[in-house]
This record gives sequence, C-alpha cells and structure tokens, in this order.
Amino acid sequence: MKRSIFLLVLFFALPSSSAFAQVDLAGMWTPVGYRTDSPDMGNFTGFPFNRAGHLRAEAWAADIFDVAENVCRPYPLEDPFGPSQLRIWTDVDKSTQQITAYHMHYFYHEEERTVWVDGRPDLPDYALHTFPGFSTGEWKGNDLIVTTTHLKDNFEWPNGPYRSDRTTVRSHIERYGNYLTVIAIIYDPGNLAEPMVRPATWVYNPDLVMPPYPCEEATETIVPRGKVPNYLPGKNPLLSYFAAKYGIPQEAALGGAETMYPEYIAKMKKMKLLPRPPAKPSAGEEAQ
Repeated sequence: MKRSIFLLVLFFALPSSSAFAQVDLAGMWTPVGYRTDSPDMGNFTGFPFNRAGHLRAEAWAADIFDVAENVCRPYPLEDPFGPSQLRIWTDVDKSTQQITAYHMHYFYHEEERTVWVDGRPDLPDYALHTFPGFSTGEWKGNDLIVTTTHLKDNFEWPNGPYRSDRTTVRSHIERYGNYLTVIAIIYDPGNLAEPMVRPATWVYNPDLVMPPYPCEEATETIVPRGKVPNYLPGKNPLLSYFAAKYGIPQEAALGGAETMYPEYIAKMKKMKLLPRPPAKPSAGEEAQ
C-alpha cells in the first residue's frame, strides 16, 4: 500500500510529458536554400496585406538602409527571414536535468534569441518590445511550438513589406533526421488581413565554423540624419518593375489577401499586362 502511494505521489510530482524535449535541437545548422537580400521592387507576392500594409509597403524607398541607424538593423529572425547559419544550445536545470531554455545564435549581425520552455507566462502588454521579442515554447510530440510576442516594428522583406509591433508569431520547429524545419505563422493585425506562413530549413553540420559578424553604425552615408527616405502614396515609380519583368498583372504582384487563393487565377486572366522592359544586350553586342 505504501509503495502504491509513493508511486502515485511521484507520478503527480513529475512534470507532464509535454514539458520534456522530444528531440535534440542543439548543434550547428547550415541553411538550405538562399536568402533573398535584394527582392525585386514591387514583388509583394505572398503577403496578405490589409490596406495599411499596402500603403506602407508602397511608400518604401531602398535608400532607407543608407540611414546610419538602419545599417545594423536586426533581421526578423522569429518568422524566420531567409535562414542563416545557426547555433542552438540549451540551459538545463541542475536539480531536474530538464531543459529550461533554448538559445539560438544567428550568423547575420550576431543576433540571438531565447526560447523559454520552463512554463513561464507571457510578459504583460506594457513590457519592453525588442527586435528578438519574447519567446516561449511548448513540446507537442516532436513539434516545439514557439510563441513570440513583444516585437518591435521591423521589415519583413527588404523591399517594402513591414510588420507592426502588434505582431505575434507562432513557429513550429521539428527535426527530421539531420534536417531542421521551421514553419512560422505570422499574425499582424496592423499590416496583414490574414495570417502569413513562412518556412525555412537547415541541415545539421557539426563541422560548421561560424565566423563573427560584427556590425557598426556607418558614419559616412548619403542620407543625412533626420531624413527618412520614402515615397508619397501613388508616387513610387518602381512598383511596376517586377510585374513588367515577369509579364504578370501589377495588381496581382502587389499582394493582398485575395491573391493568396486559387480562385484569384481566373480574375488574373482578365487583367492587363504591362509591357516587358527591353532585354539587355549581351556583352558581345555591347562590344559591337
């Protein structure tokens, strides 16, 4: 009888199975695919903008990154923006030997984020917003579900799309053998009419040597302090570039919730196409 009572007490004293890490995420990871450093102007495909999101994206000017304080502006790692080399390590509670946090170090700008898996609650609304935000995680089988809040306003792609500081991101992280996959669902009532899904994949690489990536604010720039490069509504001359280049309707290229569904294809067939820009001459033709 005493043995049964002891086992029962032990059962309730132990944390639930969802608190235990199901797979090992620690190690060095190399990105699979590429990072879109310079997407075409006017390419907002895949962004379910609301009206505010559209207006902000269309007002963007490329020389915003020449503003000194934007030179080292962190990338939106939580969604994740174009994977970079990644190192993951853990904090372990000495008394329980359970993982309490995952730390992630990214190559670009030496950014880091922490995912707390010790059951702590979210921060209050008035807490400080930062570029990495505040992340908590919970295991569901082999799926680590990470919720990130308290994010600063930041760009989603370096060609116009932005997310607001009201954004919440839920990332599903799974390891399949030597592959690490992240599917992030971005909820932004400020700029998106519907949630947006972003994927990224890494491959395990224990021999990876991650170099430093120090970044310092530029002191020599063509944009003076206090100026914010932008275009007024309807004045951006570059929005048609992507649509004309690939022969698709400009309205479709500018994104929006409606463009995310298959039914939109029928509507696209009735839209006018922009004339394609003239092809650039080859090196031989230029020499002539």
